[in-house]
Amino acid sequence: MLKRFTDKYSKEVWQQDVYAMGKSKRILIFWVRLINVIVEDLIRGDLRLRAMGLVYISILSLVPLLAFAFSVLKGFGVQNKLQPVLANLFMPLGAKGVEIAAKVIDFVNNVKAGVLGTLGLVMLLYTVITLVRKVEEAFNHVWRVREPRSLMEGFGHYISVIMIGPLLLVTALGITATISSHTAVQSITDFAPIGVLLVAAGKILPWLFVIAAFTFIYMFVPHTHVQMRAALTGGVIAGICWELAGYIFTELSVSSTRLTAIYSGFAIMVMFMIWLYTSWIIVLAGAQVAFYVQNPELVRHGLKHNEVGGRTLERVALSIMYLIGRAYVEDHTPWSREQLARRLHLPTDIILTVLDRLRQRGLIVMVMSNRIRRYMPAYDMAKMPLREVVMAVRRNPMAQGDADKHIKAIPQAEDMMHKLDAAATEALGSQTVKDFISAGEAQQLETPTVLLARQSNYKK
Repeated sequence: MLKRFTDKYSKEVWQQDVYAMGKSKRILIFWVRLINVIVEDLIRGDLRLRAMGLVYISILSLVPLLAFAFSVLKGFGVQNKLQPVLANLFMPLGAKGVEIAAKVIDFVNNVKAGVLGTLGLVMLLYTVITLVRKVEEAFNHVWRVREPRSLMEGFGHYISVIMIGPLLLVTALGITATISSHTAVQSITDFAPIGVLLVAAGKILPWLFVIAAFTFIYMFVPHTHVQMRAALTGGVIAGICWELAGYIFTELSVSSTRLTAIYSGFAIMVMFMIWLYTSWIIVLAGAQVAFYVQNPELVRHGLKHNEVGGRTLERVALSIMYLIGRAYVEDHTPWSREQLARRLHLPTDIILTVLDRLRQRGLIVMVMSNRIRRYMPAYDMAKMPLREVVMAVRRNPMAQGDADKHIKAIPQAEDMMHKLDAAATEALGSQTVKDFISAGEAQQLETPTVLLARQSNYKK
């Protein structure tokens, strides 16, 4: 019975061609596949391991981070707003959350620059930047970004997050408190239906601030271009899950006495770590949703684990080189990895693998334009042998060494490999990439500009 259900589910969800479906069914199948992929990502454990690492670095960096936030807020005379922010963050822990917030504030108040000295302040700053950098690394992993920020670029980026973040958070909470306590607002609430609407708005407003915070994080932290639509979708789902998880956690922490019985005085710390872990899982899962919404080919085609053979990689390499070279010859906007994935109906992981091989072979270069990675030919395509494109994926990556040298040779296998290499060389001949592109100039293919315009009008 279970096998029949799984076979039926696989047939209906993963084995259908979404491009042949109607709009409503295509959207439904996409979100069913997306939920499936997110659950598989969580089960595989990669996100959970990164969440555990972030819990560890969060505990180490909490007091230094709040010390810097306290210093920033003190400059604006609003340092007293820090404890309500923490109390709101630890609200799911119930009465113990208030106790944790008070203890953390005591620790922060005891951090004195004169006692720490220069070395102590440097270590404090290093700990804070390490937290932000670890969060960025986790987001870059989710977004398949393989080029981290440089040290100088990252330092300025992290400092801006540390300086501006607390101000935005306190401002948002201050607006909420002002709206809910202002006497004019209180008098208006006595009149229906305006009062009902204001009460409802007061309950919805915290949810909106949480969603806005998640959306901002998903757009600003990854070292890549994130579309507003994708970040907002991830922010909405993560914000709702975070609020619901907080409500559930509060109920469990109030009604459960087992932790206290088992861990005694350490129960509060255990609950705090569990809540941190749950929060990071939600943050990373929301980032995954944003990534899949921006890169729908990862879930649309049904290749859930992106396992492809050598022939497919060769075909993709020739296709990518043709599209990149054609855009350069016709002076179009260079292709990005997301556009290549949409054009070839392939997941971004496969596209990235081939792009990395072509870059390592010295055939293409990456240029940054508004945080979008685009790709162009590395040199004159009339002097670029076409066989190099195929060899880029047939050979091992040069940066990782040649595994062929370590294989103990089998004469029969070596003889057959020489024949295959000779056949490939004969088929490619002396063609260059320029010849390859010129042979297809009569065909009208989509350019990156046309594809982008079509994608903006196409509702997934």
